[in-house]
Amino acid sequence: MELIIVLILIALYFAGFKFIDNIYNLASPCEKNSLSAKQDECSKLSSSNDIKMSDVLIYGNDDYCIEISVALKKYDLSSETFNDLNKLNMSNSYKFLIAAGNSDLDNLTICSIGTKMMDIDKVFAVCNQTYNRKLYEENNIRTFKSCCAADDIARAVANFS
Repeated sequence: MELIIVLILIALYFAGFKFIDNIYNLASPCEKNSLSAKQDECSKLSSSNDIKMSDVLIYGNDDYCIEISVALKKYDLSSETFNDLNKLNMSNSYKFLIAAGNSDLDNLTICSIGTKMMDIDKVFAVCNQTYNRKLYEENNIRTFKSCCAADDIARAVANFS
């Protein structure tokens, strides 16, 4: 009887691995595919019509993002705004990232995602609390004061290119 229980536990152990593997495949299907399948999938992404080529990605509250976006148009820079990290399409390509949220933690998180996962080199953020400025500097993020006008931010970004 003990032998049957041990065999059942071993079978459940391996079934658990198979279950976790299936969950992992659902979460990130590109990771487990073969190299040729992965290349096919990436080529589908690159040829898809969903990919937008905006110059600037702007994070923050809607009103401030729209102000910055309008100001960027004066410098012939196209932009895309978002205020929810879950709605971010990481397959898009951008030259600049501006994190203009009300929370330094959110801004730093967005900047980290932009530099590490989206390969955006030119990152700007609004520093809401002066004691957090060192965190931005350590991560090579150019900062603006929280009271900075949208025109000033757009001018700085345009002159940086």
